[in-house]
Amino acid sequence: MWLCMCFFAGLSAISAPAWADTACPAANYDETTSIKYIHDGDTLHLKDGRKVRLIGINTPEVAHGNNAAEPFAAEATNALKALFKDKKSISLIYGEEKYDRYERLLAHGFTDDGDNIQATLLTQGYARAITFPPNAQFSTCYQQQERKARCNKAGLWKKTKLLAAKKLNDTHIGFQLVKGKLKNININKKGIWLNLDDKLTIGIRPDNQSLFDIKTIHKMLNQKIVVRGWLNKSKKATPATRPYYIRIRHPSSIQLATAFACS
Repeated sequence: MWLCMCFFAGLSAISAPAWADTACPAANYDETTSIKYIHDGDTLHLKDGRKVRLIGINTPEVAHGNNAAEPFAAEATNALKALFKDKKSISLIYGEEKYDRYERLLAHGFTDDGDNIQATLLTQGYARAITFPPNAQFSTCYQQQERKARCNKAGLWKKTKLLAAKKLNDTHIGFQLVKGKLKNININKKGIWLNLDDKLTIGIRPDNQSLFDIKTIHKMLNQKIVVRGWLNKSKKATPATRPYYIRIRHPSSIQLATAFACS
């Protein structure tokens, strides 16, 4: 049975605990409900059957099908479970885009104490920040929490290193942080296309293009940059073209290597 604080359509937003003193805090929630079980580090199921994807972060994938679990997948899952060891209550702030293509509810999660769940996992080093517009709330704060963990070598950052664009191969398919030299920029009606070391194409599609400052991108030309996102095989790859592709949707997914560095 749902608690009396559960959200019903038409009710006003639920206030966050007055004592909450946490990274990336919230003043109000859209809903408070209960967890049935936790699937992995960024996905959980509610008692009413809904599946929630915690937005703004990505955690290592657990084993599924023929795919083995990624390093630190178990640790990330256990870190999320630990937040709800005693209390199964969770508060949610919905994303501006409320559902993804898998019909999962997209939300930021908070514990009974007002702790931002995504920020906690980032600070512990069991998640990496990623922004998918229009769900950009807390984006800057999440990046800051990731940086703290990365520079302190917490969690997965003890062993996780940037991939060199020149050395990419098919074993790297999936969410990655890649470093390389921006060799050229091509802009056409299909978007903005960045060439990283003649090995990786970074694509910015027209529906996200307005979020990016072209002058800032041009200042990165011939510089070492770091890009984050899902690495895929390029559909148009030939021996003469770049074999890998990452689509980025938000400016926080690309930065100068000097800005990414801890010192």
